[in-house]
Amino acid sequence: MRFNLPRLAWRNIRSRRARSWLTILGVLIGVTAVVALISIGTGVENAVLKQFADIGYDVVLLVPRGDSGAGGMPLAQLGVAQGAIAPSTSSRTLDPDLLRQDVPAISDVGLIGTRVLPVSAGDLSGFVRVSAPSRDLIDRFSTLVGGFKVAEGRLFATGSSGDVVLGARSAETLGVSVGQSVTLGDQAFTVVGILAPSTGSRGVPGLTAGGQAQTVRTAGRLGAGAGAGTFRAFSNTDDAVFVSYEQAQTLWKDQPMTSLVVVRIKAGVSVSVTIPRLNAALARQGVAMAPISTQEIADSIQKTLGMLKTVLASIAAIALIVGAVGMMNTMYTAVLERTREIGILKSIGAKDRQVLGLFLIDSGLMGLIGGILGLLIGAGLSFIGTSLLGRLMAVTTFSPAFTPGLVLGVVGFSFVLGALAGAWPAWHAARLNPVEALASE
Repeated sequence: MRFNLPRLAWRNIRSRRARSWLTILGVLIGVTAVVALISIGTGVENAVLKQFADIGYDVVLLVPRGDSGAGGMPLAQLGVAQGAIAPSTSSRTLDPDLLRQDVPAISDVGLIGTRVLPVSAGDLSGFVRVSAPSRDLIDRFSTLVGGFKVAEGRLFATGSSGDVVLGARSAETLGVSVGQSVTLGDQAFTVVGILAPSTGSRGVPGLTAGGQAQTVRTAGRLGAGAGAGTFRAFSNTDDAVFVSYEQAQTLWKDQPMTSLVVVRIKAGVSVSVTIPRLNAALARQGVAMAPISTQEIADSIQKTLGMLKTVLASIAAIALIVGAVGMMNTMYTAVLERTREIGILKSIGAKDRQVLGLFLIDSGLMGLIGGILGLLIGAGLSFIGTSLLGRLMAVTTFSPAFTPGLVLGVVGFSFVLGALAGAWPAWHAARLNPVEALASE
Protein backbone atom coordinates (compact mmCIF):
# COMPACT_ATOMS: atom_id res chain seq x y z
CA MET A 1 0.00 0.00 0.00
CA ARG A 2 1.24 3.46 -0.89
CA PHE A 3 1.18 6.32 1.62
CA ASN A 4 1.66 10.07 1.08
CA LEU A 5 4.34 10.37 3.77
CA PRO A 6 5.02 14.15 3.52
CA ARG A 7 1.29 14.88 3.78
CA LEU A 8 0.91 12.57 6.79
CA ALA A 9 3.99 14.13 8.44
CA TRP A 10 2.65 17.65 7.90
CA ARG A 11 -0.73 16.66 9.34
CA ASN A 12 1.01 15.19 12.40
CA ILE A 13 2.92 18.46 12.94
CA ARG A 14 -0.28 20.49 12.68
CA SER A 15 -2.16 18.17 15.08
CA ARG A 16 0.26 19.03 17.90
CA ARG A 17 0.98 22.67 17.08
CA ALA A 18 2.15 23.89 20.49
CA ARG A 19 4.68 21.09 20.93
CA SER A 20 5.82 21.32 17.31
CA TRP A 21 6.42 25.07 17.46
CA LEU A 22 8.33 24.77 20.72
CA THR A 23 10.51 22.14 19.07
CA ILE A 24 10.97 24.29 15.97
CA LEU A 25 11.88 27.23 18.22
CA GLY A 26 14.97 25.39 19.48
CA VAL A 27 16.28 24.95 15.93
CA LEU A 28 15.22 28.48 14.98
CA ILE A 29 17.28 30.07 17.77
CA GLY A 30 20.39 28.12 16.85
CA VAL A 31 20.12 28.87 13.14
CA THR A 32 19.44 32.56 13.84
CA ALA A 33 22.61 32.83 15.91
CA VAL A 34 24.74 31.01 13.33
CA VAL A 35 23.41 33.05 10.38
CA ALA A 36 23.77 36.40 12.17
CA LEU A 37 27.32 35.76 13.39
CA ILE A 38 28.63 34.29 10.15
CA SER A 39 27.04 36.93 7.90
CA ILE A 40 28.31 39.80 10.06
CA GLY A 41 31.77 38.24 10.29
CA THR A 42 31.89 37.71 6.52
CA GLY A 43 30.72 41.29 5.98
CA VAL A 44 33.54 42.61 8.17
CA GLU A 45 36.06 40.46 6.33
CA ASN A 46 34.83 41.63 2.92
CA ALA A 47 34.92 45.30 3.99
CA VAL A 48 38.47 44.98 5.30
CA LEU A 49 39.75 43.12 2.24
CA LYS A 50 38.10 45.69 -0.02
CA GLN A 51 40.17 48.40 1.64
CA PHE A 52 43.35 46.52 0.78
CA ALA A 53 42.13 45.81 -2.74
CA ASP A 54 41.48 49.54 -3.22
CA ILE A 55 45.03 50.32 -2.12
CA GLY A 56 46.49 47.52 -4.22
CA TYR A 57 48.36 44.35 -3.41
CA ASP A 58 51.41 45.76 -5.20
CA VAL A 59 51.94 48.20 -2.31
CA VAL A 60 54.55 47.73 0.43
CA LEU A 61 54.54 49.66 3.71
CA LEU A 62 57.85 50.55 5.33
CA VAL A 63 57.21 50.84 9.06
CA PRO A 64 59.57 51.63 11.96
CA ARG A 65 61.14 48.50 13.39
CA GLY A 66 59.65 47.56 16.75
CA ASP A 67 56.41 49.45 16.02
CA SER A 68 53.57 47.50 17.62
CA GLY A 69 50.77 49.17 15.74
CA ALA A 70 49.33 52.61 15.52
CA GLY A 71 45.93 52.78 17.01
CA GLY A 72 45.88 56.32 18.37
CA MET A 73 43.89 58.54 20.68
CA PRO A 74 43.59 61.75 18.64
CA LEU A 75 42.30 64.85 20.33
CA ALA A 76 43.03 63.09 23.62
CA GLN A 77 42.17 64.64 26.94
CA LEU A 78 44.41 67.57 27.86
CA GLY A 79 47.78 66.40 29.08
CA VAL A 80 47.37 62.88 27.65
CA ALA A 81 48.72 61.68 24.33
CA GLN A 82 48.24 57.93 24.33
CA GLY A 83 49.05 55.61 21.48
CA ALA A 84 50.83 58.18 19.34
CA ILE A 85 52.54 56.71 16.33
CA ALA A 86 56.21 56.70 17.08
CA PRO A 87 58.50 58.14 14.45
CA SER A 88 61.35 56.04 13.17
CA THR A 89 63.85 55.23 15.88
CA SER A 90 66.61 55.85 13.35
CA SER A 91 68.41 59.17 13.47
CA ARG A 92 68.20 59.32 9.68
CA THR A 93 65.22 60.06 7.46
CA LEU A 94 64.77 57.84 4.44
CA ASP A 95 65.82 59.33 1.11
CA PRO A 96 63.12 58.32 -1.44
CA ASP A 97 65.27 59.19 -4.46
CA LEU A 98 68.12 56.99 -3.24
CA LEU A 99 65.62 54.21 -2.52
CA ARG A 100 64.39 54.38 -6.14
CA GLN A 101 67.97 54.08 -7.38
CA ASP A 102 68.73 51.09 -5.18
CA VAL A 103 65.45 49.29 -6.00
CA PRO A 104 64.49 49.92 -9.65
CA ALA A 105 61.32 47.83 -9.21
CA ILE A 106 59.73 50.73 -7.30
CA SER A 107 57.35 52.89 -9.33
CA ASP A 108 55.98 55.30 -6.67
CA VAL A 109 57.08 56.42 -3.22
CA GLY A 110 55.08 58.35 -0.64
CA LEU A 111 56.01 59.45 2.88
CA ILE A 112 54.02 60.52 5.90
CA GLY A 113 55.20 61.67 9.30
CA THR A 114 53.17 61.77 12.50
CA ARG A 115 53.50 63.24 15.95
CA VAL A 116 51.21 64.38 18.75
CA LEU A 117 51.14 68.09 19.52
CA PRO A 118 49.15 70.43 21.77
CA VAL A 119 46.32 72.10 19.87
CA SER A 120 44.19 75.12 20.70
CA ALA A 121 41.46 77.03 18.93
CA GLY A 122 39.43 79.62 20.78
CA ASP A 123 38.47 78.20 24.19
CA LEU A 124 39.28 74.60 23.23
CA SER A 125 42.60 72.93 23.91
CA GLY A 126 44.01 69.44 24.00
CA PHE A 127 46.31 67.15 22.06
CA VAL A 128 45.93 66.08 18.45
CA ARG A 129 47.57 63.71 15.97
CA VAL A 130 49.42 65.83 13.41
CA SER A 131 50.12 64.02 10.13
CA ALA A 132 52.48 65.31 7.47
CA PRO A 133 51.95 63.52 4.12
CA SER A 134 54.16 64.15 1.13
CA ARG A 135 52.51 65.34 -2.06
CA ASP A 136 53.37 62.03 -3.74
CA LEU A 137 51.50 60.13 -1.04
CA ILE A 138 48.38 62.29 -1.45
CA ASP A 139 48.44 62.06 -5.25
CA ARG A 140 49.39 58.38 -5.67
CA PHE A 141 48.21 56.69 -2.44
CA SER A 142 45.08 58.66 -1.53
CA THR A 143 43.14 55.50 -0.61
CA LEU A 144 45.66 54.83 2.15
CA VAL A 145 44.66 58.07 3.86
CA GLY A 146 40.90 57.69 3.62
CA GLY A 147 40.63 59.13 0.13
CA PHE A 148 41.90 62.54 1.28
CA LYS A 149 39.05 64.35 -0.45
CA VAL A 150 38.62 68.04 0.34
CA ALA A 151 35.07 69.01 1.32
CA GLU A 152 35.83 72.72 1.88
CA GLY A 153 38.74 74.90 0.82
CA ARG A 154 41.89 73.40 -0.71
CA LEU A 155 44.99 71.35 0.04
CA PHE A 156 48.29 72.93 0.98
CA ALA A 157 50.02 74.64 -1.91
CA THR A 158 53.58 73.73 -2.93
CA GLY A 159 56.06 75.65 -0.80
CA SER A 160 53.31 77.10 1.39
CA SER A 161 53.98 77.91 5.03
CA GLY A 162 51.45 78.01 7.83
CA ASP A 163 48.75 76.02 6.01
CA VAL A 164 46.83 73.27 7.79
CA VAL A 165 44.09 70.91 6.62
CA LEU A 166 41.71 69.45 9.21
CA GLY A 167 39.94 66.11 9.33
CA ALA A 168 36.14 66.28 9.40
CA ARG A 169 35.68 65.59 13.12
CA SER A 170 38.75 67.61 14.11
CA ALA A 171 37.22 70.69 12.46
CA GLU A 172 33.83 70.02 14.08
CA THR A 173 35.30 69.43 17.53
CA LEU A 174 37.59 72.46 17.38
CA GLY A 175 34.76 74.56 15.98
CA VAL A 176 36.83 76.14 13.22
CA SER A 177 36.23 76.66 9.51
CA VAL A 178 38.32 77.56 6.47
CA GLY A 179 40.20 80.81 6.98
CA GLN A 180 40.35 80.59 10.77
CA SER A 181 43.44 79.90 12.86
CA VAL A 182 44.58 77.04 15.09
CA THR A 183 47.75 76.70 17.14
CA LEU A 184 49.83 73.52 17.00
CA GLY A 185 52.55 73.50 19.64
CA ASP A 186 53.78 77.06 19.54
CA GLN A 187 53.07 77.61 15.83
CA ALA A 188 49.99 79.40 14.45
CA PHE A 189 48.39 77.91 11.33
CA THR A 190 45.61 78.98 8.99
CA VAL A 191 42.98 76.41 8.08
CA VAL A 192 42.99 76.18 4.28
CA GLY A 193 40.88 73.04 3.89
CA ILE A 194 38.60 70.55 5.63
CA LEU A 195 38.51 66.94 4.47
CA ALA A 196 35.40 64.90 3.71
CA PRO A 197 34.67 62.21 6.33
CA SER A 198 36.65 59.00 6.07
CA THR A 199 35.66 55.61 7.46
CA GLY A 200 36.48 53.41 10.42
CA SER A 201 36.56 54.91 13.91
CA ARG A 202 35.04 54.44 17.31
CA GLY A 203 34.20 56.54 20.33
CA VAL A 204 36.72 57.47 23.05
CA PRO A 205 37.03 60.25 25.60
CA GLY A 206 38.12 63.35 23.77
CA LEU A 207 39.11 66.95 23.72
CA THR A 208 38.28 69.00 26.79
CA ALA A 209 36.29 72.18 26.56
CA GLY A 210 35.51 74.20 29.68
CA GLY A 211 36.50 71.21 31.80
CA GLN A 212 33.94 68.88 30.17
CA ALA A 213 35.19 65.95 28.10
CA GLN A 214 33.45 65.58 24.78
CA THR A 215 33.18 62.38 22.77
CA VAL A 216 35.25 62.04 19.65
CA ARG A 217 36.31 58.92 17.80
CA THR A 218 39.57 57.23 17.14
CA ALA A 219 40.88 54.71 14.66
CA GLY A 220 40.72 51.17 15.98
CA ARG A 221 43.20 48.46 15.20
CA LEU A 222 42.58 46.63 11.97
CA GLY A 223 44.47 43.58 13.05
CA ALA A 224 47.56 42.25 14.79
CA GLY A 225 51.03 43.36 13.73
CA ALA A 226 52.86 46.53 12.96
CA GLY A 227 51.58 47.09 9.44
CA ALA A 228 47.92 46.50 10.26
CA GLY A 229 47.85 49.00 13.12
CA THR A 230 49.79 51.60 11.16
CA PHE A 231 47.56 51.18 8.11
CA ARG A 232 44.42 51.55 10.20
CA ALA A 233 45.63 54.69 11.95
CA PHE A 234 46.50 56.50 8.74
CA SER A 235 43.30 55.42 6.96
CA ASN A 236 41.27 57.41 9.51
CA THR A 237 41.69 61.08 8.61
CA ASP A 238 38.71 62.36 10.58
CA ASP A 239 40.51 62.92 13.89
CA ALA A 240 43.81 64.37 12.66
CA VAL A 241 45.17 67.61 11.31
CA PHE A 242 47.51 67.73 8.31
CA VAL A 243 50.45 69.86 7.31
CA SER A 244 52.71 69.32 4.31
CA TYR A 245 55.66 66.97 4.77
CA GLU A 246 58.14 69.65 3.67
CA GLN A 247 56.67 72.18 6.12
CA ALA A 248 56.83 69.66 8.98
CA GLN A 249 60.51 68.95 8.31
CA THR A 250 61.21 72.68 8.53
CA LEU A 251 59.17 73.37 11.66
CA TRP A 252 60.01 70.30 13.73
CA LYS A 253 63.66 69.47 13.21
CA ASP A 254 64.07 67.95 16.67
CA GLN A 255 62.94 64.50 15.47
CA PRO A 256 62.58 62.72 12.13
CA MET A 257 59.04 62.95 10.76
CA THR A 258 58.98 59.77 8.68
CA SER A 259 56.57 57.38 10.40
CA LEU A 260 55.56 55.48 7.27
CA VAL A 261 56.87 55.08 3.74
CA VAL A 262 54.62 53.62 1.05
CA VAL A 263 56.06 52.17 -2.12
CA ARG A 264 54.33 50.68 -5.14
CA ILE A 265 56.03 47.92 -7.06
CA LYS A 266 56.00 48.02 -10.86
CA ALA A 267 53.56 45.78 -12.72
CA GLY A 268 54.91 42.32 -13.44
CA VAL A 269 57.47 42.43 -10.63
CA SER A 270 57.08 40.03 -7.69
CA VAL A 271 56.49 41.77 -4.37
CA SER A 272 58.00 38.87 -2.40
CA VAL A 273 61.19 39.07 -4.50
CA THR A 274 61.41 42.85 -4.07
CA ILE A 275 61.08 42.86 -0.24
CA PRO A 276 64.63 41.48 0.40
CA ARG A 277 65.98 44.18 -1.92
CA LEU A 278 64.10 46.80 0.06
CA ASN A 279 65.60 45.45 3.28
CA ALA A 280 69.07 45.74 1.81
CA ALA A 281 68.43 49.29 0.55
CA LEU A 282 67.10 50.39 3.94
CA ALA A 283 70.14 48.92 5.67
CA ARG A 284 72.46 50.81 3.32
CA GLN A 285 70.71 54.07 4.22
CA GLY A 286 70.88 53.23 7.92
CA VAL A 287 67.12 53.60 8.34
CA ALA A 288 65.48 51.36 10.97
CA MET A 289 62.40 50.41 8.99
CA ALA A 290 60.93 47.10 7.84
CA PRO A 291 58.89 46.34 4.70
CA ILE A 292 55.45 44.73 5.05
CA SER A 293 53.32 44.07 1.98
CA THR A 294 49.60 44.79 1.99
CA GLN A 295 49.11 41.17 0.90
CA GLU A 296 50.80 39.99 4.13
CA ILE A 297 48.61 42.26 6.24
CA ALA A 298 45.45 41.20 4.41
CA ASP A 299 46.31 37.50 4.77
CA SER A 300 47.00 37.93 8.48
CA ILE A 301 43.73 39.76 9.06
CA GLN A 302 41.75 37.28 6.95
CA LYS A 303 43.20 34.40 8.96
CA THR A 304 42.37 36.11 12.27
CA LEU A 305 38.81 36.95 11.18
CA GLY A 306 38.35 33.42 9.86
CA MET A 307 39.33 31.95 13.22
CA LEU A 308 37.01 34.39 14.98
CA LYS A 309 34.09 33.43 12.73
CA THR A 310 34.75 29.75 13.37
CA VAL A 311 34.80 30.23 17.15
CA LEU A 312 31.61 32.32 17.13
CA ALA A 313 29.81 29.88 14.83
CA SER A 314 30.90 26.97 17.03
CA ILE A 315 29.48 28.69 20.10
CA ALA A 316 26.23 29.40 18.25
CA ALA A 317 26.10 25.77 17.08
CA ILE A 318 25.66 24.71 20.70
CA ALA A 319 22.14 26.15 20.51
CA LEU A 320 21.52 23.96 17.45
CA ILE A 321 22.65 20.87 19.34
CA VAL A 322 20.31 21.76 22.21
CA GLY A 323 17.50 22.20 19.67
CA ALA A 324 18.29 18.79 18.16
CA VAL A 325 18.14 17.14 21.58
CA GLY A 326 14.77 18.79 22.20
CA MET A 327 13.53 17.52 18.84
CA MET A 328 14.67 13.98 19.66
CA ASN A 329 12.75 14.15 22.91
CA THR A 330 9.65 15.43 21.12
CA MET A 331 9.81 12.69 18.49
CA TYR A 332 10.32 9.94 21.06
CA THR A 333 7.35 11.23 23.03
CA ALA A 334 5.32 11.28 19.80
CA VAL A 335 6.20 7.62 19.16
CA LEU A 336 5.03 6.65 22.62
CA GLU A 337 1.78 8.60 22.22
CA ARG A 338 1.11 7.25 18.72
CA THR A 339 1.93 3.60 19.35
CA ARG A 340 -1.65 2.52 18.64
CA GLU A 341 -1.69 4.65 15.44
CA ILE A 342 1.54 2.97 14.31
CA GLY A 343 -0.10 -0.41 14.91
CA ILE A 344 -3.07 0.59 12.73
CA LEU A 345 -0.75 1.76 9.93
CA LYS A 346 1.14 -1.50 10.00
CA SER A 347 -2.09 -3.56 10.10
CA ILE A 348 -3.33 -1.92 6.88
CA GLY A 349 -0.11 -2.60 5.05
CA ALA A 350 2.47 0.00 6.07
CA LYS A 351 5.99 -1.41 5.91
CA ASP A 352 8.74 -0.75 8.44
CA ARG A 353 10.58 1.54 6.00
CA GLN A 354 7.40 3.60 5.48
CA VAL A 355 6.91 4.07 9.22
CA LEU A 356 10.58 4.95 9.50
CA GLY A 357 10.27 7.45 6.63
CA LEU A 358 7.14 9.00 8.16
CA PHE A 359 8.90 9.93 11.39
CA LEU A 360 12.10 10.99 9.65
CA ILE A 361 10.15 13.35 7.36
CA ASP A 362 8.20 14.58 10.39
CA SER A 363 11.36 15.60 12.27
CA GLY A 364 13.08 16.76 9.08
CA LEU A 365 10.20 19.11 8.26
CA MET A 366 10.36 20.66 11.72
CA GLY A 367 14.11 21.17 11.27
CA LEU A 368 13.53 22.67 7.81
CA ILE A 369 10.87 25.10 9.11
CA GLY A 370 13.16 26.13 11.95
CA GLY A 371 16.04 26.59 9.49
CA ILE A 372 14.07 28.77 7.05
CA LEU A 373 12.62 30.95 9.80
CA GLY A 374 16.01 31.16 11.52
CA LEU A 375 17.61 32.22 8.22
CA LEU A 376 15.07 35.01 7.73
CA ILE A 377 15.28 36.24 11.33
CA GLY A 378 19.09 35.93 11.34
CA ALA A 379 19.27 38.00 8.15
CA GLY A 380 17.09 40.69 9.72
CA LEU A 381 19.20 40.76 12.89
CA SER A 382 22.37 40.94 10.76
CA PHE A 383 21.21 44.11 9.03
CA ILE A 384 20.11 45.64 12.33
CA GLY A 385 23.42 44.66 13.97
CA THR A 386 25.57 46.04 11.15
CA SER A 387 23.54 49.25 11.14
CA LEU A 388 24.20 49.72 14.85
CA LEU A 389 27.88 48.81 14.48
CA GLY A 390 28.18 51.14 11.51
CA ARG A 391 26.85 54.06 13.52
CA LEU A 392 29.05 53.17 16.47
CA MET A 393 32.18 52.84 14.33
CA ALA A 394 31.26 55.58 11.82
CA VAL A 395 31.57 53.09 8.95
CA THR A 396 29.11 53.46 6.07
CA THR A 397 30.34 50.64 3.79
CA PHE A 398 29.85 47.83 6.29
CA SER A 399 27.07 45.34 5.50
CA PRO A 400 26.41 41.64 6.19
CA ALA A 401 27.27 39.09 3.54
CA PHE A 402 25.04 36.16 2.57
CA THR A 403 26.77 33.68 0.30
CA PRO A 404 24.84 30.96 -1.57
CA GLY A 405 26.81 28.42 0.46
CA LEU A 406 25.57 29.95 3.72
CA VAL A 407 21.91 30.05 2.64
CA LEU A 408 21.79 26.57 1.10
CA GLY A 409 23.99 25.11 3.80
CA VAL A 410 21.81 26.41 6.63
CA VAL A 411 18.56 25.19 5.02
CA GLY A 412 19.98 21.79 4.07
CA PHE A 413 21.73 21.30 7.40
CA SER A 414 18.56 22.16 9.32
CA PHE A 415 16.60 19.46 7.48
CA VAL A 416 19.37 16.88 7.93
CA LEU A 417 19.78 17.81 11.61
CA GLY A 418 16.06 17.41 12.17
CA ALA A 419 16.01 14.04 10.40
CA LEU A 420 19.03 12.81 12.38
CA ALA A 421 17.41 13.96 15.64
CA GLY A 422 14.37 11.87 14.78
CA ALA A 423 16.33 8.85 13.52
CA TRP A 424 16.33 6.87 16.76
CA PRO A 425 12.65 7.51 17.60
CA ALA A 426 11.77 6.65 13.97
CA TRP A 427 13.76 3.42 14.16
CA HIS A 428 11.99 2.56 17.42
CA ALA A 429 8.60 3.19 15.78
CA ALA A 430 9.46 1.03 12.77
CA ARG A 431 10.44 -1.88 15.04
CA LEU A 432 7.11 -1.94 16.92
CA ASN A 433 5.16 -5.18 16.71
CA PRO A 434 1.76 -4.32 15.15
CA VAL A 435 -0.19 -6.65 17.48
CA GLU A 436 1.44 -5.24 20.59
CA ALA A 437 1.00 -1.70 19.24
CA LEU A 438 -2.75 -2.22 18.64
CA ALA A 439 -3.13 -3.64 22.16
CA SER A 440 -1.52 -0.58 23.77
CA GLU A 441 -3.59 2.15 25.39
